[in-house]
Amino acid sequence: MGVSAPRATPHGDAGIDGAAHATSPVAADFREHMTRVSGRQVSGGHGERFDGVVWANDVARAAWDGAGDMPDGAVLVEEAIDRAAKGDRPAGLFVMEKGAGAWRFVAVGAGGEVADDARVAPCAACHREAPRDYVFRAAAPPPAPR
Repeated sequence: MGVSAPRATPHGDAGIDGAAHATSPVAADFREHMTRVSGRQVSGGHGERFDGVVWANDVARAAWDGAGDMPDGAVLVEEAIDRAAKGDRPAGLFVMEKGAGAWRFVAVGAGGEVADDARVAPCAACHREAPRDYVFRAAAPPPAPR
């Protein structure tokens, strides 16, 4: 996630924001229940508009370093951070959720609006290029300070 070749965003200046179509598959306190699996880096697959940090639920974390595909129940979240002139600000979440052997892509705007329709179709098209099971492995997070 977030390390594919740069692409223009299909959402124009609106980014991932849009009308609500569904509920978020990610709880607001996801950082307390998921494991950070990347350091902060440029989210290259999203037009390099954001920095991103990737989080994994327990199912995805168990398979993250393995050689096989992610199992059903895996959820990956890229937390998008807008690099604004007046300081960083949350830009939303890019979510991958695996069920019945297929990935569902969802974008959650900074205000909580959810897009899981045609606006996220480019996600699947890009992630097909991933080395394994639609997942681009991101760089590991830096070690925790002592």
